[in-house]
Amino acid sequence: MKLSTLYLTSFAFFPSFAFSAAVPDMGSRNETLHKRGGEVNYIANCIMYQNTWTPGDSYHVSHLAWYANSDNSQNGQQPDSLSNEYRDWSKGGEWLTWPGTQQNLYFADSGVTVQTHIDGDAPSKALYTGTGWAQRTSDGKVFNCFKDNGRQLFQKSVFPQSLVCNSMYWCV
Repeated sequence: MKLSTLYLTSFAFFPSFAFSAAVPDMGSRNETLHKRGGEVNYIANCIMYQNTWTPGDSYHVSHLAWYANSDNSQNGQQPDSLSNEYRDWSKGGEWLTWPGTQQNLYFADSGVTVQTHIDGDAPSKALYTGTGWAQRTSDGKVFNCFKDNGRQLFQKSVFPQSLVCNSMYWCV
């Protein structure tokens, strides 16, 4: 009896299926694995131009920019939701102080509030390292925050106003 080559090769993969073991859990039970493209919150310092790019006619504002899919936040795309505009009036209307100060940012379109808790020493930390956390108060979801490089996150223009936002931290 002669066995064909095709018949023999069909058994070549049998041991890999018959003797495969279960893959053990890699993370602890308290950790959550995140899919690529999950939601992300960007803590942003922005400049609001009142008369389209006139430097003397502008002011600083802070926002939280929410993207449902982090993959859609890398090339200047508009956020899915933008918090209300915030300014620190104790400093003459400047950007909010993120490090060492809890901030509560409200999203008028969804009624959601997110609290940020950026470490007091965050400005001295290396780029892309952990710098604190944020929590969405409606469902208690906690996000880990990381230091960003100040890159331009997005630009939004509604004549005659223009908003340019730079990412200070991101939270996933």
